[in-house]
Amino acid sequence: MKRHWMWVFCYLLIFIFSAAAEKKPNILFVLADDQRWDELACEGEPFLQTPTIDRLAGEGLRFSNAYVNTAICMVSRASIFTGLTGRTHQWKPGSPESLPISDPILNTCFPLLLRQAGYRTGYFGKNHVSFTCGTDPAFETMFNSWRLISRNPYIKTLPDGSLRHCDELTGDRSVEFVETQPADQPFFLYMSFHTAHASDGDHRPGIGHYPWPKAEDGLYEDIVPPRPELDDPAIFEALPAFLKTSLNRTRYFWRWDTPEKYNTNMRARYRMITGMDRIIGRVLTALEERGLLDNTIVIYSADNGYYRAERGLAGKWSHFEEALHVPLIIWDPAMDRGLRGAKQEALAANLDVPSTILALADVPVPASYQGRSLLPFLRGEPPADWREDLFCEHHQMGEVIPAWSGIHGERYVYAVYDTQDPPVEFLHDLKTDPKQLVNLADNPEYRPILEEMRSLRKERLETYTAARIEKRPAKPAPETYRDGEVEFTGENYLRLSETPELLPDDSYRWSFEVNIDPQNKPGAVLLGNRKTPGAPGLTFMKITADRGVQFFSNGEKLILNAVIPRGRWVRVDLQKTGQAVTLLFDGKTAATGTLPFALPAMPCYLGGDPGVPREFARCMIRKAAFSE
Repeated sequence: MKRHWMWVFCYLLIFIFSAAAEKKPNILFVLADDQRWDELACEGEPFLQTPTIDRLAGEGLRFSNAYVNTAICMVSRASIFTGLTGRTHQWKPGSPESLPISDPILNTCFPLLLRQAGYRTGYFGKNHVSFTCGTDPAFETMFNSWRLISRNPYIKTLPDGSLRHCDELTGDRSVEFVETQPADQPFFLYMSFHTAHASDGDHRPGIGHYPWPKAEDGLYEDIVPPRPELDDPAIFEALPAFLKTSLNRTRYFWRWDTPEKYNTNMRARYRMITGMDRIIGRVLTALEERGLLDNTIVIYSADNGYYRAERGLAGKWSHFEEALHVPLIIWDPAMDRGLRGAKQEALAANLDVPSTILALADVPVPASYQGRSLLPFLRGEPPADWREDLFCEHHQMGEVIPAWSGIHGERYVYAVYDTQDPPVEFLHDLKTDPKQLVNLADNPEYRPILEEMRSLRKERLETYTAARIEKRPAKPAPETYRDGEVEFTGENYLRLSETPELLPDDSYRWSFEVNIDPQNKPGAVLLGNRKTPGAPGLTFMKITADRGVQFFSNGEKLILNAVIPRGRWVRVDLQKTGQAVTLLFDGKTAATGTLPFALPAMPCYLGGDPGVPREFARCMIRKAAFSE
């Protein structure tokens, strides 16, 4: 009898240990917005308080050479969803050839694969990616629980009248997700922050441009942020003219051009990041209270870097380190203690995130993915054949953001601004010039390196272009408008004749009748003008169902807030009489404003903006008329 019970006990132990071995880890992925690699206390940022992220770095593995392939939110975030470069997935709003993520690519997006493998999946916060099947159905497919939370406005008024930062709402939803997590199922949670993206439509320094959560009020008020190391005006003057007149320079004057503005905005930015750190801490506490933290892997990164006045620039987009270099921290409770707190210098990319997450979940990585799993580094087994360089590029928004592509290697960085006439090349040696202040492209001694980099770039361009999956384009629309009803299905638009240049004292009227589908998206463009290439900045006029009218030109704006009733025909008139602007619904004034700035001649569209598929409308439109 004793021997019988001994065997029962042994089988029980085997069962317990086998079950434990088969238990899949939970995964929490945190993505910051516009946060550069060194913008953390653990990376030496003066004054900044980020205790939660510092803990993850101190107990996890830090990839000190992590980069994005394209330094802009929408492309980078699409690359994380798909495991593909922007050149392959082709989602790049503001570019005429941009297409939403296709259904075949959606079928390989890592959250969907996790869900199919038995994971409970959640997504809360910012979205900047559009899918051919529509944003909402795609999220419905990928996630068990999700909520897209915009930053317009950053500070939300709740039904009870209280105010809440949009990222705090992301934290609230994430905590709810954790609190309702079944004990017998692994989860994947994606926290997608807006911090520390500026409020580009509000140029008031501090709370206007970088809105922070109320809990961080008063923080950093007594500190003087140090000016950046690359603040010498001579560094800006050495840049080619097309970079000196780009959107990088325009936005410098929004944020950093005076000591007062710089100090105020840096303090505000610090508060935003500390607020995000606090929100992440709330979720980790919820995981600990549920007993889930010991089996949860946390990955922290950002969608692109950021200029904080370095080189006389703002924003991101270009080829320098400030734009491309991002934080990447992986905290794994199963990690060997000898690796905890270590820095890994291997070149990592945003493309590696989806491969890594799938590998951690023991889910096969699609052959189409263009990144690699970082799991071997977490196990202390760096691959002998790890990459020595990365392909990077930016091809959006025409002349206001100069296009380029190139190679970021362990030592050398090469970029060619390929739409300039003639193209302009950069070559930097990070060993002798880590600040990228010297362009070696014309140095004869570096000619062999230059030729090698040219060849690598050409090869990657061909490889990533050839990997494109055929996409279903938007339905074609007729080039001329006839006075009948036109149906807009969320996939088509209609180009009209060009709206003439409108000076402040000019008069003009836009008129149409619209019957809006209840499923129409709030930001979908019913009628709009847009001109980006050749304009001094992003320039447009648009009428939307729930957000009224927006005029925007070179940083100046006018917004007429109004909601058009849905489910019936409504006549819409937008009348500009000199600088006075009036919006009317069925002949009744809905909103008024003053437009003191000029608008250039622009193409006019019904039903959408061809560069931004997610803004295509669902409605019927008739009797469109435009006159001076």
